[in-house]
Amino acid sequence: MRKILAAVLALAPLALAQQVSPTTGNGPDAYAKGQDSAAVNQTIELILPKATALHLDVTTLTFDLTSLDGAGWPNSTPDFGGQMVCVYGLNDQDIKTQLGDNFYNQVQTLPLGTSYSVAQWPNVTINGGGQVTAYPPIKLDKDGQLVPGSKNYFVCYRTFILQKFSNGKKWELQVSRNDPQGAQGIQHLYIQDNPCDTFGAATGLYELPNGASLQLVPKNLQAGPTGSRSAQNPQRCGYKSWLDDLVVVAVKVNSDLWGKSTANLTYTLATTAW
Repeated sequence: MRKILAAVLALAPLALAQQVSPTTGNGPDAYAKGQDSAAVNQTIELILPKATALHLDVTTLTFDLTSLDGAGWPNSTPDFGGQMVCVYGLNDQDIKTQLGDNFYNQVQTLPLGTSYSVAQWPNVTINGGGQVTAYPPIKLDKDGQLVPGSKNYFVCYRTFILQKFSNGKKWELQVSRNDPQGAQGIQHLYIQDNPCDTFGAATGLYELPNGASLQLVPKNLQAGPTGSRSAQNPQRCGYKSWLDDLVVVAVKVNSDLWGKSTANLTYTLATTAW
């Protein structure tokens, strides 16, 4: 039992006891005297610097389709450990909706009619056609016959957590794309951001071509500080001063060249009101 306890303690975060000495003041002392009671006044101050910060754990997000048709194809289903899903579209073309001022008049896009919803934070459910199991896309039925529509374009989805911190009254989150000069770029890239405290119904994404910039959070959801936002939904956000955002990225695969295609994204959090 002692060995087990020692092993558990070795794995636990090391908590060091910190000593605090009494504070002495350099200014005038407060003194009061009375027969039955005495009172003195004290002012407590908390002074914080202005702070705006982002934390991105996944600096390279890879859509690797070389593992789609495994050794058991055509009877196997690709396993990406739940980190990537590729689905056929529900439409032949993207479905686009013009949004209003709250969304910076940007255009929401359902890639080939697909969308996503949060089943159990932070896991998402992809709303699309059947799962793509081979590249190039094709499916055969149990009799070895081609399944109609299985050669169509398809969309792959991945997600990650982006954490933002601001101790201001208002902030905005922007993403821009600037691909390396001369590199082979991803043709159709889509992105959407979902703060942990406010995610609602199924949503589309924004298409992000090279050279473009987007606002990822609508104006009515930009209130800070982020710590108070996290406290509104601790089940999803936890008890922390950083606010977790679930970022969803999708790529539409149709006529891309073989090999590695690259897109460089920059996320910028700006505090706009203190």
